[in-house]
Amino acid sequence: MRWLWWLGAPVLAGMLLVLAARDIVPAYTAQFGSGVPGVFTATKRDCGGRTCTWVGYFVADDSPVRRRVTLATGDGLERVGDSVPAEDTGNPYIVYPVSGSSDWLLITILGTASVVVLGFWTRGVIRAIRRP
Repeated sequence: MRWLWWLGAPVLAGMLLVLAARDIVPAYTAQFGSGVPGVFTATKRDCGGRTCTWVGYFVADDSPVRRRVTLATGDGLERVGDSVPAEDTGNPYIVYPVSGSSDWLLITILGTASVVVLGFWTRGVIRAIRRP
């Protein structure tokens, strides 16, 4: 069972940290409203497991239409064809509703937890090396 801590913890924490680092800038850009404003229109509801997401296209004034993008959590679309104000923050797959999304909070929690786990793991490795 100890091998799970020594091998599994750093691998899992490292993967979560990479994912959090990749998405943190777009999520925070959306949270603070500094993305490119536009409109997201739903073309499909994609349900897998416990959650459903809306897939559609995003149109901004000065940008080409982005097709097959996902709307981040936070806005309650009801059916295909509905539109909501959204922001493009540079994420190639996701646009964020102007009304807000909780993605930034989840990314912050996962990133912080990963750093803490890696810190404890590193401390354990250093202690193991220093033991006579």
